[in-house]
Amino acid sequence: MNTKVKYGLSLFVMLLIGFILGFLITGRIVQRKINRLQKYYTEQGFRSEFMRTLKPTPEQLHEIRPILIRYGQRNHVNMMMFRKRQLQLLLHLQKDLKPFLKPSQNNRIEKLEKRWRKRLRQQQFNRINNRTRMRPGTPIKQKRPHY
Repeated sequence: MNTKVKYGLSLFVMLLIGFILGFLITGRIVQRKINRLQKYYTEQGFRSEFMRTLKPTPEQLHEIRPILIRYGQRNHVNMMMFRKRQLQLLLHLQKDLKPFLKPSQNNRIEKLEKRWRKRLRQQQFNRINNRTRMRPGTPIKQKRPHY
């Protein structure tokens, strides 16, 4: 085989490997950032992220924990209300647009609305599930410490 072809082929393979690795690494970084942001939506995630950020001493932990619990609950309720308002906005938009759209476009909006409803129900289920799991005496299986 010609040496130019060998070098060209090896350069192409290295570039291809570089693109694939870059794509995978970027995907992981983005996924990690999204997961960290999503943790703020739950009461437990809110507390955990603030505890991780603050790194309180044991003395501070006793005083800070009740405050973070209270604000974690408020934050979660706020996020759920936002999502419900967002769903209502989508329903009103769908109603106003319906006369002007083609059936296929209306179907796409209906699918979007169904996904949002499903996501909202799932979050409500997770919230109820987290509450029952948090009862005293119930074992909690988690990798991170529970604050």
